[in-house]
Amino acid sequence: MGQSGLSDFLEKLQDEVIYIDREVDPVYEVTALLRKAEGRTLFCRRIKGSSIPLVSNVFGTLDKVGLAVGAPARDLLQEYMRRGEKLIPPRIVSSGPVKEEIYTGDRVNLRMLPVPTINQKDGGPYINAGILVIKDPEFGTNLSLHRLQLKGEKKTGLFFNPLVHLKTYLERAEDRGEPLPVAVVIGCHPVFYLASQVAGPVDLNEYQVAGALKGEPIELVKCQTVDLEVPADAEIVLEGFIPLGKREIEGPFGEFSGYYNLGLESVMAPVIEYTAITTRKEPIFQTIQIGKPPTEEEPLKYLPLAASLYSLVKGAVPEVKDICLPRGGCGRYHAVAAIKKRSDGDGKLALAAMLSSRIGVKHAVVVDDDIDIHHPLEVEWAIATRCQFDRDSLIMTEASHQLDPSKVKRGSELITKVGLDATRPVASPFPEVCDVPEEIKAKVDRYWEEVVDKR
Repeated sequence: MGQSGLSDFLEKLQDEVIYIDREVDPVYEVTALLRKAEGRTLFCRRIKGSSIPLVSNVFGTLDKVGLAVGAPARDLLQEYMRRGEKLIPPRIVSSGPVKEEIYTGDRVNLRMLPVPTINQKDGGPYINAGILVIKDPEFGTNLSLHRLQLKGEKKTGLFFNPLVHLKTYLERAEDRGEPLPVAVVIGCHPVFYLASQVAGPVDLNEYQVAGALKGEPIELVKCQTVDLEVPADAEIVLEGFIPLGKREIEGPFGEFSGYYNLGLESVMAPVIEYTAITTRKEPIFQTIQIGKPPTEEEPLKYLPLAASLYSLVKGAVPEVKDICLPRGGCGRYHAVAAIKKRSDGDGKLALAAMLSSRIGVKHAVVVDDDIDIHHPLEVEWAIATRCQFDRDSLIMTEASHQLDPSKVKRGSELITKVGLDATRPVASPFPEVCDVPEEIKAKVDRYWEEVVDKR
């Protein structure tokens, strides 16, 4: 792969990066710039109140994710699942760029970082591209990505979904009567962020997943003040502890759905108290835009969510060909599956699998494998021409995703989910698609660029 960290990856992005030289206010202005960037990576060289530059939208499109993994966007899902079959253990090294500057004791000050305030009613500045590294005596190391509300020079709040492994690790530490050591990695090679989103078993070491995605062992260094290992080529690492039983008000925070969730605007949540900061000599602070789609949240989480859904559908219909999670559905609430249909019940089986997924799918479409599911027009065409709602729909009442804002209309945790079978029948005739022969398409493809260049 040849890429060692965030800086190397930014060089590979080349013209996809917009550099801002003027001073940028971290309060809202970064978010406004990201909306203008429309998927391109944003690099702010001067952030008001900090000497550290800021980068965001590193995962702005699936093409960028493909660049990180080393595979075309269209082949990403299959390549991701193939590499995930052979995990690669990390390698411990004595030192690395992230140890070039070390701050401990009175020198620990989170306000040195250009932490942005993202949306207008947020409770304050948030670190939201910090990968939490934790360890359990039995389960081993875990990586996860959570929001951290800045609460002072040495403290952040910590909010997490109750279904994540962090909750298990924290509860087990509290059962032992111990604080939980934590390292927060900010700015590193994209494979670490992708690995942190994998929904595997509780004892899965995501560092091994990162190695598999990168195609080589990743290098880790020991932390200064906690018994944890972090990427040697990271930009910034925060070290500290989750104190035993301590909870404070956290929030509000604008969610990936584009809303502030009712009932979760401000909650009692754990905190992290920090004991050290280590950085490169000239570090880059990475942040992730969260809010109304499109943001980089959807491409970042796409692969692990799509892979999870693919496995579920494959268990019901063996010949599933592809999965798409459209960005307008917040990367999880809408899903489209392409299948090779062998019997007329396959479409409904695939829909049932999609709608029962824990990732939160509530509107699902299944189409034949001649449809390009990454092209909204083709999916819409399939629905328009291959679907009769009274016969081809599947309606289910299921538990809602925790952060689905639409559940307030139902007034309960149960919501209605709908699936559409937009596949052609197998046991009865159906009109043929009109098109030109494949060999003629291939012929035109071969000389098309030459024709266009001569215009």
